Amino acid sequence: MRGKIEVYIKREEIVVGQTVIGRPIMGHWCTAKNTLKTEKVMPEADRIALEIVKEVAKERDVRVDVIDASSFRGMLKAKSTGVNKTPTIVIGKNKIEGVPEKEQILKLLYNTT
Repeated sequence: MRGKIEVYIKREEIVVGQTVIGRPIMGHWCTAKNTLKTEKVMPEADRIALEIVKEVAKERDVRVDVIDASSFRGMLKAKSTGVNKTPTIVIGKNKIEGVPEKEQILKLLYNTT
């Protein structure tokens, strides 16, 4: 079976620490800059949905496209597809919002092929 499943996720940026860029020259405060270190993480629901989709895709030989709705390109693709929240699974013209059951994905795969 050949097909495609699109998974829309949204990575979130969290603060993991504080750092200083540069160092003060002659002790002058304006020559150094405090900044926050951040890291992008995937929410638990998005991670679980992606794992379920990857499992089904591996079993059924289906391609998976992961779209990060937090990026500009991903946000445009999500809006054009009518995706308003994550996780969302798109198979053909059908959507599953939230964490899907494996059976839901299989049902949509067989209905679109």
